[in-house]
Amino acid sequence: MSTRLLLRLLGFGALALLLRLALLAGVLDDPTIGLQVDEAQYWGWSRELAWGYYSKPPGIAALIAASTAIGGDGVIGVRWLAMAVQVAAGVALGLLAHDLAQAAWPEQADRARRAAVWATLIALSNPVAGLLGLAATTDAPLLLCWTLAARALWRLRRSGRLADGRGLGLWLGLGLLSKYTMAALLPGLLGWLWRRRHDGGPDPRPALALACALAALLLLPHLLWNAQAGWPTLHHTAEITVQAGPPGARTALAMLGSLAGWLGGQWLMSGPLWLPLWLRWRRRLPAGAALPPAVRELLLALTVPLLLIGAAQALNAKAQINWTAPAMQGLVLALALWLAPAGRRPLRRAAGVVVALHLLLVSTLPLIGGATRWIHGEGAVPPRSLDLWARMRGWEPALQALAPAARDPLAAGAVLIGADRTLISHGRHAWRDLPGADWHAWRPDRRRPPADHYQLVAGWPGTASAADRQRPLLIVSHGETLPPDWLAWLEPPVRLAGSRTAQGAERTLVLTLWRTRLRDTPAPTEPR
Repeated sequence: MSTRLLLRLLGFGALALLLRLALLAGVLDDPTIGLQVDEAQYWGWSRELAWGYYSKPPGIAALIAASTAIGGDGVIGVRWLAMAVQVAAGVALGLLAHDLAQAAWPEQADRARRAAVWATLIALSNPVAGLLGLAATTDAPLLLCWTLAARALWRLRRSGRLADGRGLGLWLGLGLLSKYTMAALLPGLLGWLWRRRHDGGPDPRPALALACALAALLLLPHLLWNAQAGWPTLHHTAEITVQAGPPGARTALAMLGSLAGWLGGQWLMSGPLWLPLWLRWRRRLPAGAALPPAVRELLLALTVPLLLIGAAQALNAKAQINWTAPAMQGLVLALALWLAPAGRRPLRRAAGVVVALHLLLVSTLPLIGGATRWIHGEGAVPPRSLDLWARMRGWEPALQALAPAARDPLAAGAVLIGADRTLISHGRHAWRDLPGADWHAWRPDRRRPPADHYQLVAGWPGTASAADRQRPLLIVSHGETLPPDWLAWLEPPVRLAGSRTAQGAERTLVLTLWRTRLRDTPAPTEPR
């Protein structure tokens, strides 16, 4: 690839990142919007770096630790580096498209250049990827590692170089440390290698052995952490992967409806206007040189295994559409290679319109909340169906308003307990500057397995010492009462120390602060 082309792709990436940062700044003009619950949890992990966590490997925590070290602990500080990594995944896709086109048509340098440009443009303008790219998610490093691992394997098979083996091992290991979905890449890549074993060229086995050894070495500390903690990350991943609906609810009609919804989500993930464009133009174009089998099979290897897993999940239970986001990389490559031949300039003009419309969609949807406030005044909230930030509204102002009532008890040594993972995650971020705000999760019985990361590492009172059990308690909960099974463990009276409300798109948040103490033993009428 020429330096000029590389700089062009990097320029596209820089413009995309600046656009997303500008959109995020506009969104955050609304003071009710903060972090999403998973982001807040990842931020909390980044303050206590470890080789693993209850529900995810450590990659996202390390990424946010680096992000906040430069940008601070505000919303933009938490998100900016993950946003940059997702943009980098789009540029990496352009590099891979160039490699594939150059191998397929070595005498057509312009075709390889166009493939690289279009792969990057399609990836950066994709509506769902663009909207997900406004948050700090595990998908950002996963997409980058997925793409770079595929590129390293392609180059390794053609060159047999140990350097490409090191690259493959590095990206496989880092991808697995970001999200276990990376493992879904392995069946496709191994199958592709098996089918291409007679292609000739240098022996790839030494480089592959190096790749496997490096990936295993990178993953080893995480596996040791899991072993010591009782394998929580693996158990959690297995549960959400094979989860099923309520007994008797998964009728054939329900399964087909779930599958249809998932397929619609994949259509949105791939960019909703690309399918109509392909249907309109597929028979109107002059025939071009077919893709070589090695290229075609690599695209299938990047796409089909993960989509099959996603379809199986959709039939078994509800599947989130972003779980199969890496499969879109193969589809983007296929589109870019389809647009690249010299005789398809009218098609590329139409594709340019699609890219522009997708960018317009990405730029408009995040700002609907701001437009609603501008039209209807402060406090107005857009309809839930149009509000991308519904789950992020209200938490920060409600917790900030409740903080003064908690300051003195925490200074006096009270133990701070949150009612659930969502509240603790948001609370840790909102009260990050409040002295003594060391959040714990309610877990009185250690014999029961932890239900989230906070129960695993900061359960109360089952993991407390005898002296700590005598400290006063400060409990933050939802609504106007505590759960009945909690009261059996608490010394009456349980006093209300404060209550605050905040308007969210889904509901009005009511957060309450309680002061109490722990009983010496639970009330005999209540179950342990």
